[in-house]
Amino acid sequence: MAGHAQIDYTVLALRTKSYRLPLLAGAVLCLVSGWYFGRVIASSALGPNAPTVQQGLLPEWIGCRQILHGQNPYRLEVTREIEMAIYGETVAPDSPANQHRFAYPVFFSLLFFPIAMLPFDAAQSAMLLAGIAATAMSVVWWAEGKWLGKLDAASFAILAFAAYPAVVALQLRQPTLIIAALLSLAFFCARSGRLVAAGIAAALAASKPQLAIAVLLPLLIWAFSSWRIRKTFVFSLAASGFGLLLISELAVPGWVLPWLGTIRAYSHYAGAKPLLEDLTRGHFLMPAAVLVILAVVWVSFTFSDTDLLFAISFSIVSFHLLFPFQLYNEVMLLPAALWAVKNANRICERGELHVLLFSCAWIALAAGWISTLALSLWDIASPGAGLRLWQLPLVTAWLYPMLLFAALATFAASSLLEQQRARLRRIIPA
Repeated sequence: MAGHAQIDYTVLALRTKSYRLPLLAGAVLCLVSGWYFGRVIASSALGPNAPTVQQGLLPEWIGCRQILHGQNPYRLEVTREIEMAIYGETVAPDSPANQHRFAYPVFFSLLFFPIAMLPFDAAQSAMLLAGIAATAMSVVWWAEGKWLGKLDAASFAILAFAAYPAVVALQLRQPTLIIAALLSLAFFCARSGRLVAAGIAAALAASKPQLAIAVLLPLLIWAFSSWRIRKTFVFSLAASGFGLLLISELAVPGWVLPWLGTIRAYSHYAGAKPLLEDLTRGHFLMPAAVLVILAVVWVSFTFSDTDLLFAISFSIVSFHLLFPFQLYNEVMLLPAALWAVKNANRICERGELHVLLFSCAWIALAAGWISTLALSLWDIASPGAGLRLWQLPLVTAWLYPMLLFAALATFAASSLLEQQRARLRRIIPA
């Protein structure tokens, strides 16, 4: 009980102004150390494998320029052009090396074309600014602009930029940052009644379908649960999606099959495994994946009307376990972290197990910031020393989604039990 009271006191303190300036100062310190770690320590440790703008931006830049000229971006010669620019040589088709193909649907170019029209050096700067602005706005949109003050929003945005996955995403100029912002915009518009805008944003976010599905599935269930009120979202999404496919077909006729072939090839050379495969050690992977998807559907049906942010957070974390693990995609976990902050009191009220599980997730997240800070200070004091334990932030980033899934899944199961007890009390009065 003493520990429970301590946590309640902490939550109460977070609602006062006293924590805000120290939080902002700590966030700035984490930001500086996170970028020092990414640019100096991690880049030295990874050597040729360190993330570069060419690896992350060049395939999109070249592919979109091909589309703007009415050319198929999935052609072998386009892939060879990208490989020559990155590696200085072409990669054998059966090589495990990243072939850096253009792996997006054609309508991705509608998002990217203003940057693709620029020279590559200017495109780098434009994409960096776009990624920073998009991530900052994501914090506001996921919070619905309501419960976070300006100083809190600034602190959480800075902490998001300080996390090593976000550092990698910005170093690569990853479109994931733009897609994540579009999904947060779709959520914000849906919650504020702008259903047409929500459908358009959601359709554009489907440029990365493996990321978009985690948000679109709960949103669609949310819409169908109150069809008369929310059907406009479904119609807007369907019309926008059809329009994007039609424009894509007009721009590059017959693009779908080559794109699917590129996706199949990507799954072989990308090299990353799903976190669920690590959890199950490769045993019963398909049954486990089916159970996770069923859990996402159940949580979406159960919570979409009462707590849409929780339903989306659970879905994002679950699909994060199902798809191949890419470090930069952890920027998608932002809404889950914001939900946990917003609902700290609810978590405490559920009992010590929930407090323990969410605390473990927070410890893993905080360990990423603390480890980059400690390694950066150590490296500054003794140049090269940070290389000795440079993998610590990567380990914490690997652990965080699994711990977060355990915390959210337990919270959802607890809610189900609570609902069942309430029904029994109504059926069998005391």
